[in-house]
Amino acid sequence: MFQSTFMICSSSLDEDKSKEITYNIMAQFEIKDGVAIIPEGTTEIWDGAFEGCTSLKSIVIPEGITEIGTVFRDCTSLENVTLPESVTYIGWHAFKGCTSLESIIIPKSVTEIEENAFCRCTSLESIVVLEGNPVYDSRESCNAIIETETNTLILGCNTTVIPSSVTSIGNSAFEYCATLKSITIP
Repeated sequence: MFQSTFMICSSSLDEDKSKEITYNIMAQFEIKDGVAIIPEGTTEIWDGAFEGCTSLKSIVIPEGITEIGTVFRDCTSLENVTLPESVTYIGWHAFKGCTSLESIIIPKSVTEIEENAFCRCTSLESIVVLEGNPVYDSRESCNAIIETETNTLILGCNTTVIPSSVTSIGNSAFEYCATLKSITIP
């Protein structure tokens, strides 16, 4: 019903106006100087909520949000995302086409990342999984997401160094790494 809530969000959006959003609760959403402010107490962000929002440069997702579905697809100006410790799931195409996103920090609470969650993030240079995550890691400061149990590298970027303990590389792990010039496979 509300799947394309902010599809109108574009570079021509008057960034000083608040937009009303409806999920499980009523809240105010605002983009000011390229920064999206989602108020504390918001419990859900629907798929497509920010899709194609080219004026969005930064967002802090409040504590309480547990899932990031296909929310930020084609937010081409998005540079910074702060994920709270409450997030457990990052869905398919969650950040697809966020071509300005340079880094991502995965909280220790995230236990599922769908394939292609970061597809076409061509500027991605830094990937960190926080210590204590039971499913994923970024061992040896590798700039990648590794599925700990299987030693499978599921997401790499232009600066990834594959650790010798990695035994497989997942589908699309290096897809759209536009400036990747070489990689050593141990």
